Amino acid sequence: MHGISGEGQEIVSLTNSGSSTCTMHGFPGVDLSNGSDTTVSADRSNSDVPTVKLAPGEKTEFVLNYPFNNSGGTGFTFTTLIVTPPNETHSKTLSASINVPVDNPDQPSNGGITVNAVGAGK
Repeated sequence: MHGISGEGQEIVSLTNSGSSTCTMHGFPGVDLSNGSDTTVSADRSNSDVPTVKLAPGEKTEFVLNYPFNNSGGTGFTFTTLIVTPPNETHSKTLSASINVPVDNPDQPSNGGITVNAVGAGK
C-alpha cells in the first residue's frame, strides 16, 4: 500500500486470540529485517495514543510508515517484520516486502520508518 507524498504504509492487524477482553494502549515494537544480518527498529510517530478494548476474536490495527523508494535505485528490501504488541514481551514474525531508499545499502538506517500507536487512525 502506498500513501501520499511518496510514503509507503503497511497496515498490521492484531487479533485478541484469548478468551477474555484485553486492553491495549501504546505503540507496538516493530523491527524490520532482511532475514539475515540487518535489522532496524521503527521509531514512534506522533500519532494519538487511544486505549483499545478488544473482546475475544476482535481485532485492531496499527500503521507502519516508511519512505517509498522512488529514488530510481535498488534501495534496500526488508523481508520480515518482528512485531511486539504494547506491554508484551512475546513477538510475532511476519513476512513483508518493504523497499526503502538508502544511501548505503550495506548499512540501512530506519531513515524515516515510523510506527503509529495501536488503534490510531490510518
